[in-house]
Amino acid sequence: MCVTMPGQVVRVADALAEVDVDGRMVRASTRLLPATRPGDWVMLAAGTVVDRLSASEAIEMRAALTSAFQAAAPDRDGQGRTEP
Repeated sequence: MCVTMPGQVVRVADALAEVDVDGRMVRASTRLLPATRPGDWVMLAAGTVVDRLSASEAIEMRAALTSAFQAAAPDRDGQGRTEP
């Protein structure tokens, strides 16, 4: 299973979006949701925008996922990186 944090769309060109996911820029196809626009909060799966979210949904999901990641791997920072 692939789980990603919600990200915010920075720009869209052709059928690709650049999405800021925790400060990391990720390129994703918008073919499933062609109405994707800069500023949208989205969920990604396998390099594709699969859902749009409201800002409040994104905040709630980020908090829940961070909590789950930290519970599963306390030595990780919530995004899968080992803390120093």
